[in-house]
Amino acid sequence: MKMRLYLIFVALAFISPMSGQERQTKKVAILETVDKENVIPYAVKLMVRSKLAYAITNTPGYEGYDRVDLSSIIGEQEFQRTGLVSDAQIKKLGEMTGADYILVAEVAKFDNSHVIIVSKILNVESAKLEKTSDIQTATDIDAVENACRELAARLLGRVRGKTITLSNNYTGQFSSGQDFVETTADLGMKMVYVEGGDFLMGATSEQGSDGESDEQVIRRVKLDSYYIGECEVTQAQWARIMGTSVQQQASKAGASTLRGIGPDYPMYYVSWEEAQAFCQELTRMTGRTYCLPTEAQWEYAARGGKKGDGTKYSGSWSIDAVAWYDGNSGGETHPVKNKRANGLGTYDMSGNVWEWCSDWYGDYNVNDTNNPAGPSSGSCRVLRGGSWSNNARNCRVSFRYYNSPGYRNSTYGFRVVVLP
Repeated sequence: MKMRLYLIFVALAFISPMSGQERQTKKVAILETVDKENVIPYAVKLMVRSKLAYAITNTPGYEGYDRVDLSSIIGEQEFQRTGLVSDAQIKKLGEMTGADYILVAEVAKFDNSHVIIVSKILNVESAKLEKTSDIQTATDIDAVENACRELAARLLGRVRGKTITLSNNYTGQFSSGQDFVETTADLGMKMVYVEGGDFLMGATSEQGSDGESDEQVIRRVKLDSYYIGECEVTQAQWARIMGTSVQQQASKAGASTLRGIGPDYPMYYVSWEEAQAFCQELTRMTGRTYCLPTEAQWEYAARGGKKGDGTKYSGSWSIDAVAWYDGNSGGETHPVKNKRANGLGTYDMSGNVWEWCSDWYGDYNVNDTNNPAGPSSGSCRVLRGGSWSNNARNCRVSFRYYNSPGYRNSTYGFRVVVLP
């Protein structure tokens, strides 16, 4: 039986040096999973990355987090796809990222089992192999979490010589296909189940002549099932997880003008990087795989998934029925769920605030149709849905926008996704 291997690269201890003192906490950057033959399910690839981050964060002396923006750096190194590294490459990667260790891991599919294999851990300073670990197997998706826990415990325990105890407040995956409410930190965040399927992505016929040039590549995209926020993340939910108010976020942007304040108003003045941090913290707190939606996941949900009726905006042909935009907003945001939901049961996917997606902005790849995640690198991240200050054309389900990942303004917010 043939075993196919898929590489995951993890740069350990990504922090700037501290002169004159030993670093107390090692930050662990978890990078994108590489799937050359595209047979490992998308949910598994993201789950491995997320569960490794979660397990590492619960290891004394370490902090795990995703740094997908480093993918382009790693992508320049030949070992990303071969797993073969020279001393010079190890040292170069250390210089580029500040890593103390490089973990080269593999995920394989063998019959119906996912096999997680950590092949080597490399010391940047000496550019030498330091540790290897055992194979971890998972007979189903739910078992992937335990495999990642054991993997992190063994690797970091060997590197640091510690006995590691991982906390476990994980409450389980959701295989029933039912909506659920995230109650951690009293969030009350409803997550809507999106049954996987395929759809035409881009400026399809209902968009008429409004389609922009970057929407014109129409491709049939296939997605696995997932959960998406019923609403945009609210100011109350943001404060519970991140601890800052919309006023403080505005101050970070050097702004004094606020566009709606209240617990049920969407959070805004949020950069892509901060939205990512929210997802990572929520993942750490819950053990579930929270992330920003891919552009394809966002558009599929905005169209209503399998329950969509082919409308121009998210849930209606009438922009006023479903969106706060420049024609009715009065120049500010409005509390979520005050307009009509789409067929899926999500609100405000047209208008109110722009929503960050995980993808780098770039031209659609017509051949990238199975759970597409966008270009591997870029300078700007995708935003979708339009906002209170935009016209109706910008609030269409296929309209694309973008900005640098560190930028904030009064129209930028987000909603989250959970992988089943």
